[in-house]
Amino acid sequence: MSATHTDAPTKTRSRTVGPVTTVALVIAVVLIAAVVTFVLQNTDQVSVEFLAWQLDLGLGVAMLIGAAVGAVIAWIISGTVRARRALK
Repeated sequence: MSATHTDAPTKTRSRTVGPVTTVALVIAVVLIAAVVTFVLQNTDQVSVEFLAWQLDLGLGVAMLIGAAVGAVIAWIISGTVRARRALK
């Protein structure tokens, strides 16, 4: 038994980075550098108390954690609002 196998020409897609991706990458790198600079310049120790926890953190780190928690809360709320609108 001889099986004939024909390979159809497959399209190869070149993986090039477009200008929008390049700009987004540059903006992300600049923002990361700005955040790192902010944290490194705000190293004063602060005492953060939340419920039963007490933490001594750098000011920049404490503010970064607060901003991240706020962003997650905003993301959850916006997702809930979008889901409710999609159900209507």
